[in-house]
Amino acid sequence: MGTFVDNSLIPGEKVESYALVSWLSQTGLLIWAVLLVWTVVFPILFILMAIINVTTTELAVTNKKIVGKAGFIRRVSVDLPLAKLESVNIDQSLLGRMLGYGRVTIRGIGGNNVSIPYIKAPMDFRRVVMSIIDSPATATV
Repeated sequence: MGTFVDNSLIPGEKVESYALVSWLSQTGLLIWAVLLVWTVVFPILFILMAIINVTTTELAVTNKKIVGKAGFIRRVSVDLPLAKLESVNIDQSLLGRMLGYGRVTIRGIGGNNVSIPYIKAPMDFRRVVMSIIDSPATATV
C-alpha cells in the first residue's frame, strides 16, 4: 500500500516535487505536552496529535497535476490538473515564518479551494509549481 500521492498517479505521470511537512509546525502541541507532563494522559494525546498531523499530510506536484491530502478522520484532498489551476496561495503566521512552515491553499478554476497545512518551505513549493506551469513541456497539458 503506497502513499496517497503514489496511489493517485496515472500512467505517464511522475512526481516533480513533494512538499514536506514540518515537525516545527507542531511546536505548540509539543509545548503543551511538556507543560502537562505531570498528568498521565494529556502529554500522550498532544504527542499523538502531532504525529497524526505530520504523517497524514501529503502534497506533491506532478507533471500533470497537484495532488495532496490532509487529515485522518476528517480528510481534505486535492487532485487538480495543472491546466485547471488558478492560484497557489500561502498563509504563514509569524511563528510559521520564523520556523519555515505555512498553509498552502490551492485554488482551481470554478472557485474550489483546498488548504493543506504544516507545509515546510511553502514559498519554495509554490515556486516549483509555477515553474512547472511555465515550462514549455506543460504548456500543452
